[in-house]
Amino acid sequence: MLLREFTLESVVDQAILFHKELNPKLWKERRLNPEVRFKLLKIAKHFINFIDIPQISLKNVTLSGSNAAYTYTEHSDLDLHLVVDIPSAAQYHLKPLFDAKKNQYNFQHDIKIHGIEVEVYVQPVADAHHSAGIYSVLDDQWLAQPKPIKVTIDDHDVNLKFKNYVNKIKQALRSDDISVANTVKDRLNRLRKTGLERQGEFSVENIAFKVLRNKGYIDQLRQHIYKLEDQALSLGEQQ
Repeated sequence: MLLREFTLESVVDQAILFHKELNPKLWKERRLNPEVRFKLLKIAKHFINFIDIPQISLKNVTLSGSNAAYTYTEHSDLDLHLVVDIPSAAQYHLKPLFDAKKNQYNFQHDIKIHGIEVEVYVQPVADAHHSAGIYSVLDDQWLAQPKPIKVTIDDHDVNLKFKNYVNKIKQALRSDDISVANTVKDRLNRLRKTGLERQGEFSVENIAFKVLRNKGYIDQLRQHIYKLEDQALSLGEQQ
């Protein structure tokens, strides 16, 4: 199987590029632009108010993902994480609530920093977070500094993984069974999580997931699930 260094002709181009500097729209001399940092903190506060959970135990606000590293593309968003301490006794109830609030917030808002979409997340402090770079927006310092390196990527495996999941998503979109759509969504999430845990940002699974997201398949699946949920909760007009 052919392994080669990334080139512009590769399908990986849709998910990842290698740069010699951090995104100049956001960074100056490896520090977050103060104006950008202020806006991200304002967004974090707005999201906390939206969550509306009294005495949320916020430990940090971090920026991660491709825009906190040297691998950003025009499709890369800003991954803004609210790192919170969830008591073990409350995890069963609060983690699903945080996920639901995160999805609702990102669905309702279209927030951009210099044209880059902002995606907010709630990250339990105990959960491992895999990213080439992690920056504390709260403390204005690096927690994990990225390195401007190139890696070899197996384009063939990325293509196979991508096509496999495109077919699964298309099957889900043709179905009116919400359990089918949710099963595909859960498998996609496990796909990315497994790849990140095993090989990090440059895993075949994570890159394939990014290609799916950049081509709009993830959003199509999400919107289809929302539609089916609405239908399940609705009652037809009385005859």
